[in-house]
Amino acid sequence: MGPRKTTTRERLITTAAELFWRQGYTQTGVNEIIQEAGATSGSFYHFFPAKEDLLLAVIAHMSERLQAEVFEGPDDDDPIERLFSILSAYRRHLAANDFVFGSPLASLAAEVSENHPQARARLTEVVEGWVSQFEDLLAEAGPRLPADTERGTLARFVVSAMEGAVLQARVRRSVGPFDASVAQLRTHFDLLQDHVELPEPTRLPARPTPSRETRVGDWKAW
Repeated sequence: MGPRKTTTRERLITTAAELFWRQGYTQTGVNEIIQEAGATSGSFYHFFPAKEDLLLAVIAHMSERLQAEVFEGPDDDDPIERLFSILSAYRRHLAANDFVFGSPLASLAAEVSENHPQARARLTEVVEGWVSQFEDLLAEAGPRLPADTERGTLARFVVSAMEGAVLQARVRRSVGPFDASVAQLRTHFDLLQDHVELPEPTRLPARPTPSRETRVGDWKAW
């Protein structure tokens, strides 16, 4: 069987996602999207009565891709290692473009969040979904983290480190800042695990010492 043919709606969404990511939502016109997608204006407005409707579809598309390629890819049994495997998958996803364009959803959030409340609400849901998935992994880690660890806050810290690392990598045009941030995050997790209070080991009762008066041959007294 050959590859599945994409529908006109899918082509419009994927084309818009690429253009929004590379040059921004505002700088991308509807006519440019139609031309790049090989569509017609009639088909565009049939699927998307307004440009913002396309924006919402693009956010959903990007979110689904990141979920499939980044969050659902790693399958480590260890929950903490799975967390770092997600970060590695995110790094690979972004390094494919040499970090020139940064995080696709972060770029949209910076541009449209103030003037497009529906898009901002959807982007908020996506980010909160990431936080929730990291929090689930931290909960799965159980007693490996200190009992007083606020896992929701720690999960939000992981997302902040992840997205902040992408911003620095984009500015520097280098993967170095991303790797340095992840390494520091690893150190933080190692320190947390080092501070876990282990239960006191069970002490076995001391074996009674035979009396000096016991004769060596009297084995019943031992």
